[in-house]
This record gives sequence, structure tokens and C-alpha cells, in this order.
Amino acid sequence: MCPGYALGLKVIQSSLANLLHGFTWKLPGNMRKEDLNMEEIFGLSTPRKILLEAVVEPRLPPHLYFL
Repeated sequence: MCPGYALGLKVIQSSLANLLHGFTWKLPGNMRKEDLNMEEIFGLSTPRKILLEAVVEPRLPPHLYFL
């Protein structure tokens, strides 16, 4: 197994955790979670058939993101 595999997994997990923790995630407009299409297209990375759209808002006030 590749020695960088474990490090790569940790980096991906940490990056995803930071995105989920740092922002408020919503569906656009009046879309409900039941309306999401989870179908996939066969391919190298198995992409979604219909792309996911999300509205992202920072959790903290804007002045805290700049030094």
C-alpha cells in the first residue's frame, strides 16, 4: 500500500471537517432534502448524475476571517 495513503485520508477528513464546521449549509430556494437526486453516472470517480447545489454562509462574523 502507498505510504501516503493514510496521510491523504487524514488530510481529506480534516479538510471536510473544517468545511462542515466553519459554514452553515442549506439547500437553495425552497428545495427540500427529499428532492435531492442521488443517482450516479458510471465512471472513474462515480460522479453524481445531477450536481449538488448548496448555499454556504460563514458561521462567524466576517471581521473574524481577516487579520
